[in-house]
Amino acid sequence: MSTRTRSLPTPLRSTLGDKWAAALISVVLGLAAWWLVTVIFPRGLFPGPIETVNASVELLASGIVWTHMEATFFRTFLGFIGAFFVGGALGVAMGINNFGEHFSTPIIIIALSVPGIAWAAITTIIFGFGVVAPVVATAVTVFPYISLRIWKGVEDIDPTLIRMSRSFGISKTRLLRRMILPSIAPALFTAVRFGLAISWKIETQAEIFASNSGVGYRAIEAFSRYQYDTAMAWAAVFVVIVFLLEMAVLRPLERKVFAYRKEADFGVL
Repeated sequence: MSTRTRSLPTPLRSTLGDKWAAALISVVLGLAAWWLVTVIFPRGLFPGPIETVNASVELLASGIVWTHMEATFFRTFLGFIGAFFVGGALGVAMGINNFGEHFSTPIIIIALSVPGIAWAAITTIIFGFGVVAPVVATAVTVFPYISLRIWKGVEDIDPTLIRMSRSFGISKTRLLRRMILPSIAPALFTAVRFGLAISWKIETQAEIFASNSGVGYRAIEAFSRYQYDTAMAWAAVFVVIVFLLEMAVLRPLERKVFAYRKEADFGVL
């Protein structure tokens, strides 16, 4: 007997469906909580949803948003790509043999022990003011998280299949393409989502130290000028764009990859 209970239908659920109704309710509750917090602070000190929306509209109308968004996104993706390749290589190495696990574990532990804001400061000292410091800070902060998730994905593959493929002389390239990658597809997309979520944060933090452009730089600049509504607007516009990227790019891509995974022939390597 199933222990899962079905909730009663409501007009909102009937119109939007369970998924969108739940999402809408969570957004409304979040905005309500945000508004309640603003009541605690003096007027103008902590901008509420309406003030943030108005400031966001002004930012978008000014045209400066896209230049700084482009700078932040460009550096974020560079750092993430570097983290994904380094973290992915270490994760696969950790999953397929003991030497790779023992070699990579100290690197992962050390990288995880250093906070992202510290990496931002360290890379700024090393590389100075410019593009390189935020990119490197993002890469070194994110790659251990990607490594751990891919490692666990590879570790879940039946080791008998890997031993059999080696016994039959199957090349490492074919083994990676035909068995390992389709098998770890869920772990890969978890790593991508989690890695991107951290990348946005580290990039905007690093922009405070080592850049004169980007969302983080403009937000802290507005904050230092006591323009709290503008600082909140930069954050709000950035969050909306990242959310749209998730819904319009990552989720459709995930469905396609998982469809490939279902069609993959694991019996014929």
